[in-house]
Amino acid sequence: MKRNILFCGVILIVFIASCTQKTKETEEINRVENTLKSVSFLEDSIGISSSELLSIFDRINEKIDSIGYPDAGYKLWVIQGDSIKNLRFMVEGYWPNQAIYDTIHNNKLYQTTMTSADQQIMNKLRTISYYRFSVVK
Repeated sequence: MKRNILFCGVILIVFIASCTQKTKETEEINRVENTLKSVSFLEDSIGISSSELLSIFDRINEKIDSIGYPDAGYKLWVIQGDSIKNLRFMVEGYWPNQAIYDTIHNNKLYQTTMTSADQQIMNKLRTISYYRFSVVK
């Protein structure tokens, strides 16, 4: 009886380990390297909360996922320090390549994501600078 329990335990451990390995392999296969970045620095003179702005980018990222590109989207960063008055946010865009960037930005789902309230918030921010980068290979 003890031998059967031990054998079943070993089989269970082997099964769990093999499932975990397959999950890791699948994640690595589906991972897309981003070769295009955009960075915007935003000035906020009226004090928009970072959580309010983050919720806008979360909704945009959900639409990008639904279009079929979960490895693309935006990250919001809060700038630390006070070296430049009112400069509060950095928005990082990350994209697999220019063609996918264009596909996403031309998609109706992406274009209709922001509500009028979201647009009002974004209009209160002023883009100080915008940069695009491509990876060197």
